Amino acid sequence: NAPDPEWGTENVDGKEIKLENVTFSYDGKRDVLKNVDMTFPEKGMTAIVGESGCGKSTVVNILVGAFRPQKGDVTVGGKQLEKLSRENWYSHLSAVSYNTYIFNESVRDNFKMAKESVTDEEIYAALEKVNLKEFIEENGGLDKVITEDANNISGGQKQRLALAIALVSDKDIYVFDEATSNIDIDSEAVIMKNIKAISESKSVIVISHRLA
Repeated sequence: NAPDPEWGTENVDGKEIKLENVTFSYDGKRDVLKNVDMTFPEKGMTAIVGESGCGKSTVVNILVGAFRPQKGDVTVGGKQLEKLSRENWYSHLSAVSYNTYIFNESVRDNFKMAKESVTDEEIYAALEKVNLKEFIEENGGLDKVITEDANNISGGQKQRLALAIALVSDKDIYVFDEATSNIDIDSEAVIMKNIKAISESKSVIVISHRLA
């Protein structure tokens, strides 16, 4: 396993993210990314679309700071990502993937981990945005405890819950990595409409194997 990347102590200023001339390899032999340039604006939606294995998730891992490229620069608001404080960077960022972890706690407590001051009204509003409000209301409400590994909800419901929690967190930058892969078409349409609304004032990065 690769060692944990080192971090600095600086705080995030601007929110525009840039990958400049980035090259990354897992084994030092085959480049998954080679001389890649990408710009993700402070506001608006950017989609990265491609088939499995083309390097989309590698880009996500570099964006969130889990991996460091062997070559090139990753900057946030003009600052090198590795010079930022990890805690400060994560306070601006929300990443939702196809297998985001849901805690073995009540629905309400899962939301409170993202935003301690969240109200029940805000939670239900977020659940409505992902087509999950009715299901939660009819199955124990906000006191419903999500079991270990989220075995008492479906894969699609787990993804929708993770998305609702992200919406409540009110971060500056959202990364959705195949975040709607298990979700039915009708729910996905509702969710994408709400994600597009967020992108009017936030930076939204959507990674998918197909254009929605």
